[in-house]
Amino acid sequence: MIKDNEPFDLSTLPSVAALLQSAEEIDLPHNMKTNEARHMLADIRLLTSKGRSIKVDQLPDQFIMRLQKIQNSLRKVINGTGVVIHTNLGRSPLSDQMIEAMEELRDGYVNLELDLDDGRRGNRHDHLRPWIQSISAAEDGILVNNNAAAVLLTLNTLAYRKEVIISRGQLVEIGGSFRIPEILRKAGSKLVEVGTTNRTHLKDYEEAITPRTRLLLWVHTSNYKISGFTKEVSLQDLAALGQKHSIPVMADLGSGALVPIDKFGLQREPLVSEVIGAGVDIVTFSVDKLLGGPQGGVIAGRQVLIKKIEKNNLLRALRPDKTQILLTLQALKGFSNGQDGLHDIPVYRDLLTPVETLKKRAEALVGRNENSSLSLSVLDTEAQVGSGASPSEKMASVGIGIKHAKMKAARISSCLRSNYPAIMGRITDDLFIIDLKAVRESEDAIIVAALRLL
Repeated sequence: MIKDNEPFDLSTLPSVAALLQSAEEIDLPHNMKTNEARHMLADIRLLTSKGRSIKVDQLPDQFIMRLQKIQNSLRKVINGTGVVIHTNLGRSPLSDQMIEAMEELRDGYVNLELDLDDGRRGNRHDHLRPWIQSISAAEDGILVNNNAAAVLLTLNTLAYRKEVIISRGQLVEIGGSFRIPEILRKAGSKLVEVGTTNRTHLKDYEEAITPRTRLLLWVHTSNYKISGFTKEVSLQDLAALGQKHSIPVMADLGSGALVPIDKFGLQREPLVSEVIGAGVDIVTFSVDKLLGGPQGGVIAGRQVLIKKIEKNNLLRALRPDKTQILLTLQALKGFSNGQDGLHDIPVYRDLLTPVETLKKRAEALVGRNENSSLSLSVLDTEAQVGSGASPSEKMASVGIGIKHAKMKAARISSCLRSNYPAIMGRITDDLFIIDLKAVRESEDAIIVAALRLL
């Protein structure tokens, strides 16, 4: 081992050929392994130039680990974080019906843009149009790649080089540095802020209207709440103002609730159908959040506006592919069976699982512990929806607390993340917790086996 601040002889580093020989059994293309070996050695040279210590004898093993990470880059994760719609874990899980529908794409073709009635070229958006109309109560609707794309495309179509009025209290930033002011700038629209952070009145909007105003924008502040001395304009009043001045009103809902989530003990989110019913002209929302589908964004609203959006050449860069359309179709169908159909949607099945059921599973998990180094306990926990939905609301849940005789919680977390499948939890006061709210019952046995190896 070379210690910190000691001169390092670069000639002691293994060659690229030596690293490749140590990883002969790794099934990856030769050029990929060669590139990775070169990158690794370059990283080490940089570290040693800064006086960092390295263990030369461990480099072959580290190289193999790097290659194995490439082999298993995107893999299954057991979600024990307590966050049901976890952005870093792919948001909403896909339902059985969605996976079964994928068989339509196996080694074959589909009529993505073909009208089978007359044999002519069709419109890919027509597959989802009646379903979007049904669930949103809008005149028309289309699907794009995600909700950010939906917002960008709508703004670019309806307010390019024109003014968009929005309350200062709605200039939000969501995950991934998506900021409303910046997306307006990228869309070519001019931002006009009205009101204050905590209070905006209808007169603020009306006084800001000019001949260059093309849109009144309302953004659902789904990932934070302002309480206390506050005031915001209702969608009904904003829609009436828009109608008075012949200016379309757009609402970005983010999560896009289709059913009342207050039935699950959470704060109510505005329903898409309610927003359309309030007189809003155009609505955008995500598919992979409360809709429980794949990545996607829906634009729904007045037909004349949707047709205008469809003519925007930018849509070609943001349009969905056959997989997104097929999976979104299944997601929308899941809401056509009423309350009973929600149990077929993984997100809602998780939300509907009783605490008593989770407690019985937690007790069974603790009872199956065979590792004498572990101390397991059943805990009352709090879970959350995630991905910006009901940010201040918690749900009662149950988890297992894990302590190890020799490992700290951070080390337990690291070991379980390296499991196949990986197991994610959270750490509270040096206690590693696996919250069962979003853990499938079929995954309990995998957790037991992983804990046995700690």
